[in-house]
Amino acid sequence: MSEETKQNAAEEEVKTAEVIDDRMREEEAENLCRWAAARAGVIVVAPLLGTMSLVANEIYMIIKLGKVYGEEISEQAAVSVLGSLGAYFVGSTLSTLIPFPPLQIPVAVGTTYALGRVVTEWLKAGKPKDMSPFKTVYDDAMNMAKKNLDIFKNNPRKDEPLGNEKQHYDV
Repeated sequence: MSEETKQNAAEEEVKTAEVIDDRMREEEAENLCRWAAARAGVIVVAPLLGTMSLVANEIYMIIKLGKVYGEEISEQAAVSVLGSLGAYFVGSTLSTLIPFPPLQIPVAVGTTYALGRVVTEWLKAGKPKDMSPFKTVYDDAMNMAKKNLDIFKNNPRKDEPLGNEKQHYDV
């Protein structure tokens, strides 16, 4: 085998190793979104710290979704993503401050799941600056999560933290 043939074979092997099954990424991202949403339903009812822990949970989810898609998302960038979603994210999150679990849990689960789906689609689209096209993704995911709340409540990983939920972020 000539040196050129060996080099071509080695290059082809490297190219083959870089192929990633998008279905596996989609499944991993979906599982992560569901885990974070289930976790949100648990932590949101914690007195005083529930909403802040919810934000930390969402920041960690964004960072982990970035890793699924081979993107390094810093904590600061994750906070920026939350800020770019504006009113529809902030309004939902603020409603979790009302200490009434029948309201808090569905909102926390829905908001977190919807955020995860938006971030997944945003990453797949190449991280465009304009987040407005993802509003329908957010609304659809929010509705799905609220209609299927038991899927999240029964997630066996709901008690496993995604990260340091006691960390404070300036959102």
